[in-house]
Amino acid sequence: TETSYKFVGKGAGNLSMISPKAFSYSRIACMVSVPLLLLLLLFLMMRPSATTTSTTLWTTQAPARQPATCEFWGDPHVRTFDGGRPSFYGEGEWWIVKSSTVWIQGRFKGTQYTKGLAATKKIIVGGPFLKGHTIAVGSLESGPILIDGQPQLITFPSRYDLAGLASVSYNSDGELVDHATAIWEKKVVTMDLPLGVRMEVFRWTNYLDFRLTMTPQPGQDGCCGNFDNNPANDDSREVMERLGARVGPGDNMFNHRTIIGFSDVEQKLLGMCASEKSADADNFCVQSGPPGSPPFNSCKIDICFGANQHALRMSKALGL
Repeated sequence: TETSYKFVGKGAGNLSMISPKAFSYSRIACMVSVPLLLLLLLFLMMRPSATTTSTTLWTTQAPARQPATCEFWGDPHVRTFDGGRPSFYGEGEWWIVKSSTVWIQGRFKGTQYTKGLAATKKIIVGGPFLKGHTIAVGSLESGPILIDGQPQLITFPSRYDLAGLASVSYNSDGELVDHATAIWEKKVVTMDLPLGVRMEVFRWTNYLDFRLTMTPQPGQDGCCGNFDNNPANDDSREVMERLGARVGPGDNMFNHRTIIGFSDVEQKLLGMCASEKSADADNFCVQSGPPGSPPFNSCKIDICFGANQHALRMSKALGL
């Protein structure tokens, strides 16, 4: 038997035929293009401009120099801010600190105990940082402490206020610079000055010791060195080369110049000066005075023996 099927019309019943949705390429393109467009915009925003460049520079500022100390003691031995050890044996006025702000000068004079080799007899502080004021301190035998040329701190102990700029005290406080002086009564002038400068001056009968603490100032130089972290250029010959053999004309803060002397022992020491140093001194020291004069010889002995920390000890050992 044969079985056959026939479809009648579109079929019986109440169900309709639904055609399947056609495959849509436009939908796929839209779904892909939106993220790509966002990525492109992000790329363009992050891309450096063709006409302008932006550079971030990271700079480091050099740390400020910390305070350091310079010390003078004896005839006079020196320890500079940078640790140099020059000596200054000739008489006269010297720059201890010369800068655009702080001025400190010292008067060096021989004593009978040092066979004419100089010790610090007096110091004077001034300069722009004190706005025209001066403070002068000498040995006990050299007279009173002078502030702006007038005797002050007459009683012991005492204290003085300098126009709100500085305070100066006179008492027995302070750590000795030279512990060999511990056998004597301490009489100490302490100056607390602008710019953080602090100076302690120990007054003995015929000379001074002192300690000076400060930060570097513009253009600084002097017997305490040039404060450049290099002790090698603090020797007496280089200081004299930079500043002159003594305080120059018109720069002296003392009310007069000292009369420079030269002892027989110093004259004998000059006879022992090495030939190269002697020739160098002869050429350099003519700025101080005629050859053979006390100012000339005072300059020469600093060149010949400024690198010798113990010229007095040497002269005693030689029986001079």
